[in-house]
Amino acid sequence: MTAKSKTMQNRDDGKSLADTRWPVWLEATESFYKKLNRIAKECGMSRYESLRRGLEALLRETQVRNSALNRNIRSPAQSEVFRRTMGQFSRNYRALVSAEERRERARKSAQARWSR
Repeated sequence: MTAKSKTMQNRDDGKSLADTRWPVWLEATESFYKKLNRIAKECGMSRYESLRRGLEALLRETQVRNSALNRNIRSPAQSEVFRRTMGQFSRNYRALVSAEERRERARKSAQARWSR
């Protein structure tokens, strides 16, 4: 059995999604590589960097979609009202916090990001 026919067989029966040992590039089509090349060139980055950043963006999008806010607030109108309210709350709270405390919080946040 050739690699191409094995790929098609795996796509048909869904096993390719479960088998992480099967290299993903064997399932990529010519149109996938054309699109990857076009996007990488348009964005001015390598194909690898395009894929890496695309996967990170997909993960962030999924996390936002599955966030507590989006799970509990169904309608876009409710979501918009909540976001505006929280934005105003944030601006009011920021006005009450000293510049020194804001710097300290920013430093701690940056430190937490870099230590991940």
